[in-house]
Amino acid sequence: MKTLIVEDVHFLALILERIIVPFGPVDFASNGRIAIDLYSKAFTKNDPYDLVCLDLLLPEVDGFEVLYHIRHFEDSFNLPEEGRIKIIVISTFNDSKTVTRARKAGCNGYIAKPFRKDKIIEELRAQGLIPSAEDDP
Repeated sequence: MKTLIVEDVHFLALILERIIVPFGPVDFASNGRIAIDLYSKAFTKNDPYDLVCLDLLLPEVDGFEVLYHIRHFEDSFNLPEEGRIKIIVISTFNDSKTVTRARKAGCNGYIAKPFRKDKIIEELRAQGLIPSAEDDP
């Protein structure tokens, strides 16, 4: 599972990395502009990300714009649902209006900060990115 963590708070990005790196390589973007660039380059090199962990409150380009860009990019290639990247929003905004807006924009999952490791793992399993607990040896 190749992951892009989009988070401008360095220590939160590192915590997420520690949770996710056992499942595959992790790249970082500290703002939305960098995230769009990394996503686009990986896609065009035929080495796309499987997952984006996306904060909403970002410098330069906010998380909603990143989300819109990725989904529009996928639409332009007519990617089927199973070929689309999984996007999990991880944000301090936990109000129903923001969660609904993010879901309508195309996020697959939404986790409120502060997050816990078990919640991240649970969401990765729910998205089919890692095996379920029953599959563990």
